[in-house]
Amino acid sequence: MSILSHDTFWNAVISMPMTKWMLQLSLKKCDECGRTVLEVALDDYAGKTDKKCNGCSRFYSQVIGFWVEFLRRALGFKREKVANLLTDRYARNAVLNLVESFAYFGIKKPISLCAPFLVVWDFTHRCNLRCKHCYSNSGAVEEEELTTEQALNIVDQLADAHVTALAFSGGEPLTREDFFEVAKHASDRGLYVSLASNGTLLTKENTAKIKQAKVNYIDISIDGASAKTHDDFRGVPGAFEKAVMGLQNCIDADICACIATTVGKNNMTELPAIIDLAEQLGVERFTYFNFIPTGRGTNHRDQDLSPQEREDVMHYLLNRMSAGCKTTILATAPQLARVAAQCQGPSGTGEVTMALAHMQTVKVTKKAVPLGEFIGGCGAGRLYCSISPKGDVHPCVFLPLNVGNLKTQQFKNIWLNAQLFNAFRNRANLKGSCGGCQYKFICGGCRARSAAYHNGDTLNGDPGCLMSAKNYTIQSTDRPIHS
Repeated sequence: MSILSHDTFWNAVISMPMTKWMLQLSLKKCDECGRTVLEVALDDYAGKTDKKCNGCSRFYSQVIGFWVEFLRRALGFKREKVANLLTDRYARNAVLNLVESFAYFGIKKPISLCAPFLVVWDFTHRCNLRCKHCYSNSGAVEEEELTTEQALNIVDQLADAHVTALAFSGGEPLTREDFFEVAKHASDRGLYVSLASNGTLLTKENTAKIKQAKVNYIDISIDGASAKTHDDFRGVPGAFEKAVMGLQNCIDADICACIATTVGKNNMTELPAIIDLAEQLGVERFTYFNFIPTGRGTNHRDQDLSPQEREDVMHYLLNRMSAGCKTTILATAPQLARVAAQCQGPSGTGEVTMALAHMQTVKVTKKAVPLGEFIGGCGAGRLYCSISPKGDVHPCVFLPLNVGNLKTQQFKNIWLNAQLFNAFRNRANLKGSCGGCQYKFICGGCRARSAAYHNGDTLNGDPGCLMSAKNYTIQSTDRPIHS
């Protein structure tokens, strides 16, 4: 049995005064080098001899190193992989966040964090396209947006809270002239910065500016393997050609590029060809976006996949990952974690594919599979949240429910105290099919889909999941996915 199965034991350990003191001590900074006790220990574990400091205690470093090694062995991770991960600046920030979170929340299934790993910021609702499935009704929108000064202040709040990654979305973020300034400030403050773009404005000039702003990667929306399908989605002729050109400009500028595809009935069969395109162009990542009937998407519910179709897509993506796809595959459907768990087969020590949160997938040993219940699928209000162009904080871009505003409130206070966020952090609050599901800790269903199909009830079942198919009203067209 995995040590991760004993969460009651670990909570008892963390609740001990000595353990709480050690967790708090690990976050204390050295007066000489400015690193925390934990950072020193991680540097020592990774063998970074250039970081030695006479003011740092070797005793605490040895204690923390012992526990890192204990967990590594218990989970079956390779030491070199762990050491490399712990020296990554963004992973380091996430580890500091985890330690602070264990001290604050304890160990929960799924885990709750003192700061989200990811914040998606709809930087503007202005856009030069008019996509049928747009969750934010973006287009020729005129509204009062945050000023540059307010935007820079929000970046500081996120960095001070130890948020790991910030994704600029919209609308089309490049329609705001101050994007490059704000993005560079976020990168300078230590945030992993990404951009979600429709690709049409990714000229060579703009990609050079993005490179200078130190943006880590760019999501470019491509919703079909041909111009006909993509342009029909996007509402503007020529959008496909410009998007592919923008993608190529990113690759030429040596910026990590990602194809992002919202999959519906009209483009589901093109999914293999879109991933083929990603591999042919040398795109590093592909993201499957779960269609949510919100924003303009409410007018196209007939395009939503049936539970069986979504299940078929999840199996296809997992099979393509396992086959050694050159492009890393991500997905926003929390069902991916459940399907991956069901595909693990008998116990053993071989590598399996596991979903991290509701996006990333990695290959791990079977010893680490129980981590899935702590990662927890849907991360809305728990591992992730979003910000509107006006500074409103939402649990998710597909769930625009205001829980606070950053013009008058501090991000950290909103994150820790929002009633809706705290409700999402306790899976005992789930109702309907999700509430009674044996996979509620590893998946949890999509809260945005629950609200969209249950008259705003965010805690009900996810009708897009095969586990609740008997309550689902959209019928499958039985169109298979082929590679």
